[in-house]
Amino acid sequence: MNSLKRNRLHLFAFIGALFFVADANALTIHYGDERHEAFHDCDQLSYEGENQAAQSCYEQLLNHEVLLVQADAAATLGDIRGANKLFRQAASDSNDPLIKTRWAMLYLQTHQTSDAVSLLREALLYDEGYLPARLGLVEATMRTYEGRAREDLYYILAESPENMHALMLQARIELELQNTDVARDILAKVRPLLEAAGLPLLEHHALQASANLLEAEPIDEWVDKALLINPVYGDIYATIAHYYIITYRYREAVDLYLKAVKLTPNLAQAQRDLGINYLRINNVFGARYHIQKAFELDPFDAETVNTLRFLDKLDNMRVSSIDINDPDDPRLTIGRVIIRLDREDADALEPYVQDLARDAMQVFTERYNFRLARPMIVELYHDHDDFGVRTVSTPGIGLLGVTFGYLTAMDSPKARPAGDFHWGSTLWHEIAHVFTLEKTNHRLPRWMSEGLSVYEEWNTGPLPDRSIPIDTLLAISKGELLPIDSLDSGFVRPTYNGQVQVSYTQAGLICDYISSRWGHDALVTMLEQFAENASTSEALVAAIGIDGPSFDDKFLDHIEEKYGELARSLDDYQVSNRQMGRAIRAEDWVSVSVLARKVIERDPLRVGGGNAYEVLARALREQGEEDASMDILIEWHKLGGHGVESLRMLVRDLRARKRYDEAAEVMESINWVSPYVVEEHRWLGDYYLEKEQTARAIREYDALLGLQPENPAEALLGKAKASLQNGDKETAKRQVLYALEQAPFFRSAQKLLLEFNEGERVD
Repeated sequence: MNSLKRNRLHLFAFIGALFFVADANALTIHYGDERHEAFHDCDQLSYEGENQAAQSCYEQLLNHEVLLVQADAAATLGDIRGANKLFRQAASDSNDPLIKTRWAMLYLQTHQTSDAVSLLREALLYDEGYLPARLGLVEATMRTYEGRAREDLYYILAESPENMHALMLQARIELELQNTDVARDILAKVRPLLEAAGLPLLEHHALQASANLLEAEPIDEWVDKALLINPVYGDIYATIAHYYIITYRYREAVDLYLKAVKLTPNLAQAQRDLGINYLRINNVFGARYHIQKAFELDPFDAETVNTLRFLDKLDNMRVSSIDINDPDDPRLTIGRVIIRLDREDADALEPYVQDLARDAMQVFTERYNFRLARPMIVELYHDHDDFGVRTVSTPGIGLLGVTFGYLTAMDSPKARPAGDFHWGSTLWHEIAHVFTLEKTNHRLPRWMSEGLSVYEEWNTGPLPDRSIPIDTLLAISKGELLPIDSLDSGFVRPTYNGQVQVSYTQAGLICDYISSRWGHDALVTMLEQFAENASTSEALVAAIGIDGPSFDDKFLDHIEEKYGELARSLDDYQVSNRQMGRAIRAEDWVSVSVLARKVIERDPLRVGGGNAYEVLARALREQGEEDASMDILIEWHKLGGHGVESLRMLVRDLRARKRYDEAAEVMESINWVSPYVVEEHRWLGDYYLEKEQTARAIREYDALLGLQPENPAEALLGKAKASLQNGDKETAKRQVLYALEQAPFFRSAQKLLLEFNEGERVD
């Protein structure tokens, strides 16, 4: 079916579903007492899985004398448009916060979180302490994984310690943080409250099963208990699957979602999440089938709609593959990489993706003593929103790359402004995830997974940039680094702006510290421990002989020694930066030089955006000190500086001084940031050809051809000469003929062809 026809069918389905999406959403258990008593019998039927009887019961409430009951009944039945109209009518002449709160729940049901939040805040204007509205805000906040949901629940439970809704939400959050003991205590507290209120233990059992899953214990006992209450409670499997997702275990999540939709086929969210997770394990056919099912059940879900549109684009991407040889024995293959690229990006980018993927697989296979069991899939997207939808079904995410086991996806360098990020380093980071996740069967904590990828960026990747972000230095100065045993919470439920990035850096610093003090093998031992379901403290004891709290003491001493003085003097550091900025604006280059050197002395590893090295190089250039300026940029580049314009200036200076080896090294760096300049690939190709580095020469000529230069014959001739250096005369002759097809009178190609035909060199 072509895309236009498919989209037209989607539109027709959407129009029809504006009225009814009955039974498409997860079963809602109403824990509060704000639910009108008229719903009691209907809700009980729903809780017990008597769905047809429940629907008939709710339909009778559409004629109830209370308008709010009518609105809630319509919402429960899935009549979204009718419910919205009734809620608006009920709210038109009322200041009752309950009406706005229930209306907000309709918006949450249809995935319109911002509108729901607005209504909940309006409800709180009527009554600032209105508990159902406050809990509604917590639910809305939980959907965005913001840390304040946990804090808000703390205050709510301090006031109302036996609020069942708040306790259930708190248990969910603690499970997401993998605090299973805390979650079980909460569930033990809420159970008698639920029983006393005559409410079902369905969600309670689902969360107990989820805790078992996180502790690698069987889930059957709790599943069976839930299904005794409601034999069609597909949510039991969908709830548990959520906790597989947050621990990266996508294949296992698929198995549970399959059980969910088998038990409850009209459960839209489970159909959607099954489709999304099929996509994460590269089952595109299964993804399309279940996403389409989800759309038919709930066309309001943006994640479903986005993913359905994305699947059409995925069909048009170019797919290629390479086999990776063992560097110690090229006759052996250690893995395969499947590469999926946007067609307009593919020709120029593919040679570099192949090169880095090959290096990364060889390096990580050895470093982690682990060989991938199936092909690794690498995807790069030139549209950042496509990447966002591919990974989290939502455009506009603030990520560069995401890995789902054997599949890794990321922005291509074209997805962002030229030179905006080091795409080679990002790809290296993501491929490290593939190895650490698969070696542990996805059982390592989030901090270790991210920390190892940052550590590999610093130690083995194409960019040796070890800059510590200012936010992390501020966290060090404020004592905000988290204990290692709870570091995952900084990723999952951050409590302040920037904490996720701080946690990334802290995790990288932890792995780097362990490796520098106890050796890289200690990190490998920890991975092996995590594969056996060890906790962080247990893994530390096995690897280095100390537990989490003892490690924290040593690590903080290490951080104080390395970064304490800089962290405490950030105010002075930032004052120097501001003074330097004023001197630049005044074009006082002597003062700029002095201030830039002062800033570099304070933090010599800061080489990213806004660094003082580039400023100092410019100041020296402005004063006529060309060689000194070039030397500063060389120092900056060796530390990991990758600002494209400064690198190109450095290349020009090095080439002018005939320092070609250094120029080639810098130009190689440029292509890991911005690989779309014809001249850079042409020059590098010729350089590598002269050095008889044939693999790199061919890579450069392939990238050059991908950029569709005005004269492709030169690149084709370069590939021919490289093939000759490899002793592959047949390929070389074929490339010469291709060159002559492009330029029949290209004299250099004609000469080489004569050599082939006559068997001797032509001068």
